[in-house]
Amino acid sequence: MTIANPVPLLQLRNIGKTYGFTTVLSGVDLDLERGQTIALLGENGAGKSTLSKIITGVVQPDRDGKYSIEGQEMSFNAPRDALAAGVALIPQELAYVPAMSIADNIMLNRWAGKAGMVTGRSVLADAQAACERVGIDLGDLKRPMTQLRLAERQLVEIVKAITRQARIIVLDEPTAALSQDESNRLFAIIDRLNKDGVGVLYVSHRMDEVYDFSDRVVVLRNGRKVADLITKQSTHAELIAHMLGHEHKAIANTDAPDADAVAPAIEVAGWTLPGMPSIENVSFSIAPTEILGIYGLRGSGADLVAEGFGGMRPDMTGSLKLFGDRASVPNSPIATRSLGIGHVPAERKREGLVLKRSIQENVVMLIMKSLAKYGVINGVRERETATDLVSRFDARYNSLGQAIGQLSGGNQQKILLASRIAIDPRFLVLHEPTRGVDVGARGQIHSFLRSIARKGCPALVVTSDIEEAVDLCDRLLVIRQGRVVGELRGAAKTQAAAAQLAAGEQH
Repeated sequence: MTIANPVPLLQLRNIGKTYGFTTVLSGVDLDLERGQTIALLGENGAGKSTLSKIITGVVQPDRDGKYSIEGQEMSFNAPRDALAAGVALIPQELAYVPAMSIADNIMLNRWAGKAGMVTGRSVLADAQAACERVGIDLGDLKRPMTQLRLAERQLVEIVKAITRQARIIVLDEPTAALSQDESNRLFAIIDRLNKDGVGVLYVSHRMDEVYDFSDRVVVLRNGRKVADLITKQSTHAELIAHMLGHEHKAIANTDAPDADAVAPAIEVAGWTLPGMPSIENVSFSIAPTEILGIYGLRGSGADLVAEGFGGMRPDMTGSLKLFGDRASVPNSPIATRSLGIGHVPAERKREGLVLKRSIQENVVMLIMKSLAKYGVINGVRERETATDLVSRFDARYNSLGQAIGQLSGGNQQKILLASRIAIDPRFLVLHEPTRGVDVGARGQIHSFLRSIARKGCPALVVTSDIEEAVDLCDRLLVIRQGRVVGELRGAAKTQAAAAQLAAGEQH
């Protein structure tokens, strides 16, 4: 819905950003009308997040750019300046105070009190009212943020931003950690905001969302705007071609192995973990060259299986066999690696990478001992090893000495995968392997995973991305309320079937 107005709500002209000799944005123009939603697409590193940060005051553009809100030229030195002007950001990298409660985080810097005094009861009541206004249930708002999963923390950020009475909202991958139902609720909220005249710009890699919920699509490539289209007048293939600069052909999964014809490489029996969420008596096997997928909605318990393999759930009970050998469920990441399991965690920045260290250091951090002699790292071998591993994933960077925190999310994900391949794993466990990754990089990662699986390194993929679950995996298990409720393979392995099982509908 677009509300007619002779002056755009947001107008950008010739927006650019250069860091030293590196240009990340150049000459970008954009108009956002009142009540309009624009989807911002592009490969990782195309400049989407930089543009979002410029709009919301996180980053200052180069001097020759012009930024106006309702005809008034703006210049922000910090996010608080943008927020004061009615521009709110829901970032991909969540900003919250871990030790504080959900309620405190929602009301952060907006505590209403008398004579400078604020009560916990009033903060709780205001936060609860905020959640009810946007239709999001976060449960007990007294819980500290450290107890929340990634998807729950994302919802807290959404409530916090939407309730700040913003007239422009920028969302950077807002649904990357949300279930389909949660995503639909979020976009219903955005639709209500549009009807009130709020303009929305959101970054997404999910094409179905783009077509379902946006009015226009702006595509960036290599820091420049290469397309500005009315969503309903564009095609899927057209948008991807603009993003990549060429036509994209999906790789068909036509060589799925017959899991029943060979002895399993991986056998999981009776895995159980009480709590909330929980799993009960989860059992499955994986063939030697197979990619097995596990799909479930948030809170289903699917995540716990990946975390169990990663040594992050030491209380998990049940049995495990790897290539015929009995093993204990790993009780630490070190135990995971000792079993020859390469574990790719869901939260790369908290659990998989050291953002202030270099690309080279991150790639080889799990194999440092093999590169050392008498406790001294062989620098030549370290560099050669890192170069070889990174080249397999076509990661984009300036130098191996560059801090990995400077890379786009998709390139960080490629480095994370390279670091796990470095240990020469017998078995790969990938938890949300392409979260926040663009179409091109996603295809590259899927192709690599199929290649390594077919060479004898089976993989378990735990994902909340239903498209990925169906397209990448040879067989798909669906978990609901802590139990495996169905197995899909062959022609029966469809998004509709997976969604029905996950939601508890009759299949």
